[in-house]
Amino acid sequence: MKTKLFLLFLLTFVLASAQKNPDHTLTLDSKISDVYLHNLTGIPVITTAGAVYGVNGETGVKIWEFKETGFIKNLNALGQDGGSSFSEVALSPFGKFNQTIFNIKTGHKILDEKTNGYKEIFDHKFVFDNNAILFFAKTDKTEAKLFLTSIENDKIIWENTIKTNKKLGSLLGGAGTYNFVQNEDKIAFTAGKTVFLINKSDGKVILSKKYDAGKLFFTEDNKSLIAVENKSSSLVGGAIKAGFTMGLSLLGKKVIGKELIAFDVNSGKETWKKSIKLDEGFVDYQFEAGKLFLIHEDGAKLFDYHTGEEAWKKEFKKKKIKGVEKTGEGYMVYYKNKKHLVDNTGKKIWKKPQKVIKNVDFEVDDEEEFTTFSYGNGTIFVTPYRIEYFENGKEKRVYKIGLDEKSDKLTFDKKNQNLILLSGKKLYILNPDKGLGKDQVKKIDFHDKNDITLIEARNNGYFINGNWEFVMTDLEGNVTKKEFFQQPGEGLRHLQNVASFAGGLTAATMQVSGIGNMAVGGTLYGAGAFVGNANVAKQGDAYANKGAKQHDQGLKIAELSNSLWNGNRYNAFKATKNNAFFYARKDSKKILIQVNKDTGSIVETYEFGVDKPKYKIDKPAKKIYFSKGKDLKIFSYN
Repeated sequence: MKTKLFLLFLLTFVLASAQKNPDHTLTLDSKISDVYLHNLTGIPVITTAGAVYGVNGETGVKIWEFKETGFIKNLNALGQDGGSSFSEVALSPFGKFNQTIFNIKTGHKILDEKTNGYKEIFDHKFVFDNNAILFFAKTDKTEAKLFLTSIENDKIIWENTIKTNKKLGSLLGGAGTYNFVQNEDKIAFTAGKTVFLINKSDGKVILSKKYDAGKLFFTEDNKSLIAVENKSSSLVGGAIKAGFTMGLSLLGKKVIGKELIAFDVNSGKETWKKSIKLDEGFVDYQFEAGKLFLIHEDGAKLFDYHTGEEAWKKEFKKKKIKGVEKTGEGYMVYYKNKKHLVDNTGKKIWKKPQKVIKNVDFEVDDEEEFTTFSYGNGTIFVTPYRIEYFENGKEKRVYKIGLDEKSDKLTFDKKNQNLILLSGKKLYILNPDKGLGKDQVKKIDFHDKNDITLIEARNNGYFINGNWEFVMTDLEGNVTKKEFFQQPGEGLRHLQNVASFAGGLTAATMQVSGIGNMAVGGTLYGAGAFVGNANVAKQGDAYANKGAKQHDQGLKIAELSNSLWNGNRYNAFKATKNNAFFYARKDSKKILIQVNKDTGSIVETYEFGVDKPKYKIDKPAKKIYFSKGKDLKIFSYN
């Protein structure tokens, strides 16, 4: 008994003595409202009730400060993410505070409403080749100024004005630019139900056309801009339009209008003698062998995009068409799990379609998307509702696993070629070539299965975690270590929320967050999002995406946030390459715990002493920025 007490005392002493002191402490004039890390520059941005500051993380010294009467209170009212008054201008060293744009490195003010004569900045876009940001600033109900600003020297390359046919709206009421596309020397977008085409070099407006477009894209030869009419007025704001700019596969294919028109990129005049009229609403497009393949809700047809005339006499009538491929005999059209050969006029050569993946009894409904994972021994099919495995040469499936699209979570470990499914407390690691299938399921006794959001492949296994716990397994899913950390300030709130938790509180929000983590096995996705992401990741490789979708796929990386039990519990988890951080209460102390993902051991602890810490982790610089009262504390870690 004495030995146990001594060991407990020793552990407590070691934990207390191991807590690291800050390298620097910066005391500001008033209480810190928020800490934001500018991702591109690594500069922490600090807001208070009266000012905004940029700080040097290496020295703990202010680089610049920005003050304006009544300014910050308005910022905090407009702030997002728990009251943050700062927003980063992506892919640039710029930040936005209310209606002011300035350089985070220097504090140099670039644009503001008084100097530059506008009411509000309602959008901004990165312009390739120019290395610049195009800012859209509203000046009147139907008028706006455009400022193309260099990210290299802060200079305004050009500015111009545009006038729309409809009201632009307001910052909180839907003002924005949609369908933003660009090529080497032109920019196109819609705003206020007007299509604009602009020179990148000088901002000259080539086209200003009253037309409610749901989508814009340049032709393959970049000589024309094609606009698809919009029929999404029943949807909120421009969400459907914004969805197209992210890639249809990420959000699901959306049906818009039936009409397409084309404009010459040099003159702005209409290119075709008459518009293209589809039988049903436009869904997607593809350029193939110098022709334009247009997919609509109930079929597809081939056109000459130079003239807008039909290249096929007959339309291919099938739902869920995925794409087309030119062959020696004509064109191969892909849809669902099938393919059909047609001649150069669109007439069917085959009497019946063939399965793309032959000799398997796998069928999908018209509205059901799927993706595949091929192995030496067979193929795994994944839809939002099920997983099915077929051995090579055998038509009958080996196993089927039903999926709950709302609660089950998946990811793919490309390094080890393992498909991973977390269904409640059941962990499936599927790889037919390694003998891992449905029967090799492992049960993990998570403290809160709904809180688990990440699975990361390490050298010898997986690091699985939520905000308050982690589990380590080998590559077959056998648990090697697990730990749960008690949350600071939890107290009786834990008991008060048992009823709501048992009543079906959902898992952590599974946002579609780009495909960056798909390659290594990272973010856990809901079943539907996983299928879409997997298809995007394999675009150009799998038959389902053969030659399809010349859309800008820009990786939209969105942080996963967890809706914790009563809506006020604080998500304090941040991950780095080799470390995971958990904010916890341990031995009556409220500390940030740094855990090594390979060993599961505690590397370091940092005492913050508050229930809801405001901190940011700079991964490249290995810095932790934590605010308490007026103080900014800066820690370094290994």
